[in-house]
Amino acid sequence: MITRTQIKTFIEAGMLADAFGVPYEFRSRDSFTAATMIGHGTYDMPIGSWSDDSSLTLILMQTMLEDKQYATFMHHAEDYMMHGAFTPSGEMFDIGATTRKAVINFAEGAAPLDAGDRSEYANGNGGIMRVAPLAVTLRNEQDMTVRRTTIENWTKLTHAHERSLIGSFIYVELLRECLLGDNLTEALRTVQAELKRTNYAPSEVALFAPIFTPDFAKTPRADIASSGYVVDSLLAAVWLNSQADDYESLILNAVNLGSDTDTIAQLAAHLFAATHHNLVLPGKWLQQLIMPDDIQHLISQFAQAYAAR
Repeated sequence: MITRTQIKTFIEAGMLADAFGVPYEFRSRDSFTAATMIGHGTYDMPIGSWSDDSSLTLILMQTMLEDKQYATFMHHAEDYMMHGAFTPSGEMFDIGATTRKAVINFAEGAAPLDAGDRSEYANGNGGIMRVAPLAVTLRNEQDMTVRRTTIENWTKLTHAHERSLIGSFIYVELLRECLLGDNLTEALRTVQAELKRTNYAPSEVALFAPIFTPDFAKTPRADIASSGYVVDSLLAAVWLNSQADDYESLILNAVNLGSDTDTIAQLAAHLFAATHHNLVLPGKWLQQLIMPDDIQHLISQFAQAYAAR
């Protein structure tokens, strides 16, 4: 069973982590110490501003509420890119190059599922960072093949290389298993077994293999990369959860890894929220999060639509 409150917290946990990381993005590890939520920084945005990670996640949620059509998502993404829709302050200040390219391709006439870049060099985390809501919408779908196809299609709108598709599949399936009641260790075991039932290229699956090893939690911090590369981002998110005692320490540890601070914190936060069904987000941070009325309404609508009945 999953309640409206749990879905709302699941979404807001990611947005809060995103906003916490925004001012520190691209800064080198150990060149700073993040101890509290601040404003300005990398993009000179007010405190509590969240980035494209949350905007595109919200767009997926809006699309799920409207008609679940890929073109609808892309139209909303175009509105985000051109007019600042689905943003904290009506201004788009961040979008990945691969996502931008896909939106332009769509605007110029490409079919939605053909707009994403299939290049090996287009494996940033812009696909995986927005698919967490699928763990909610697909939680009652028993057919793994259906889930996999759905996750792949929503990812390939912008990031169509097999590596990005695998990353999203692993991530959403981990979230789904945790939302259904598994702990992270159990979820990893289940998803590892699921991967063996797919026809993904073994060489691509092997890139994600470290998270399934028994000693992954013991990996030294120095060996955890925090770049915007999809493999690095997923490994970092899982590793951070293996180290976390609470939500606050998770976010501080994530942001202090440096580099792609907002996305890695967001990915880790969704995973933490999925495994902690009674999570209460820190009130002081939550009060600082910019939350326009229309965004609050969207989150509430999504939670109501997909909560257990």
